[in-house]
Amino acid sequence: MTMKTVSELMWDEWVFSPLSTRSDADSEIAGILWGLMSSFPELPSHKYGKLSGRRLWVFRRLHRLWKDSRWGETLELPIMLNVPANFRGNVTLQMPGNILREVLVWGEESKKKGDWAWLRGVWGNCGSLYLPKSGYYLAFRFKFYKLTEMVLTMFRSGHFQVGKRIVDGRYEILLRDQQKIVTLLTYFKLFDTALKLEEKAIVRFMRDRANRLVNCDASNIRKTLEAAEWQLEIAKVFQNEKGLHALPESLQELIEVRMRYPSATLTELGQMLSKPVIKSTVKFRGEKLREMAEQLQ
Repeated sequence: MTMKTVSELMWDEWVFSPLSTRSDADSEIAGILWGLMSSFPELPSHKYGKLSGRRLWVFRRLHRLWKDSRWGETLELPIMLNVPANFRGNVTLQMPGNILREVLVWGEESKKKGDWAWLRGVWGNCGSLYLPKSGYYLAFRFKFYKLTEMVLTMFRSGHFQVGKRIVDGRYEILLRDQQKIVTLLTYFKLFDTALKLEEKAIVRFMRDRANRLVNCDASNIRKTLEAAEWQLEIAKVFQNEKGLHALPESLQELIEVRMRYPSATLTELGQMLSKPVIKSTVKFRGEKLREMAEQLQ
């Protein structure tokens, strides 16, 4: 059985999450319709307003919400929808202007009250969650600035630090902090997705830590071999030049111990001396031997 990705889990949960109250349904519907807008809406005074989108799951969620909303009692959603026969391309929604006006106004009021159900609806059309090999980021992309400002106001009210930019003519809001992303998902009542993301973050942390330890060990081994190699070369210089016995006892002993234990680390080497010393002292004595060996050559 194929495991769902975090993104697949998120959208399934977004579509099928249960409702808390009618007010939540109304606010989320308002967010969905704001997200479907292609430009700043002049509240329609004509008979019908037409909206469209390519995310089929958004209309599935809208259908689930509509019957429990204040507007579901007077107007059936299916008669307003036009879904392509092959389920590809844009789904269109043609709504009476007076109803669309009421929904959009409801959305503005929801935003002013800091209603996260409204932003959850906007998320359905405009949001995406990305999990590259390193880092996490959540993005909203909008076609017009009015909606961008509305969403930024929501984030500020929730003390979220977000970035904003323009990409390919669209306004983009970015949230990059993993813990803040989890918090926002819980505000959207996407609890399974939030848990999955935290689980993935823990696995990433453990994997990255293991990689760092392996890399650190490999680096230490390389440094140990390099140190041993040049110390052995220095020892051979003094043996060939028959200058070993002219050295101070501490340096003679260092050479003798290195010759006996060619793979020992500097720390281990220091502890093998008759008067144990720390790693930095061994390194200092090795540098002294290097200078003296260069003078002999």
